[in-house]
Amino acid sequence: METVHIRVNGREIEAREGEMLAAALLRAGFKVFRKSPGGSPRSLFCGMGTCFECLIKVDGSWVRSCITPVREGMEVEVEED
Repeated sequence: METVHIRVNGREIEAREGEMLAAALLRAGFKVFRKSPGGSPRSLFCGMGTCFECLIKVDGSWVRSCITPVREGMEVEVEED
């Protein structure tokens, strides 16, 4: 499997081409992807795109990270603790 590079909050990380973005983020150490309006941490929950807990911004648009494949050059924004 080929390695690609994505930027998460300005930091470059390596990912496996075609893997789901949520998997790449978790492997890189990102535990929180966003926070609820009340401030609760949100991350991967269902892993199949039905719950919307893993929403993050990619290239300026909101996506479900559990069903979004990684591709070279993605610009990803997550809310870090």
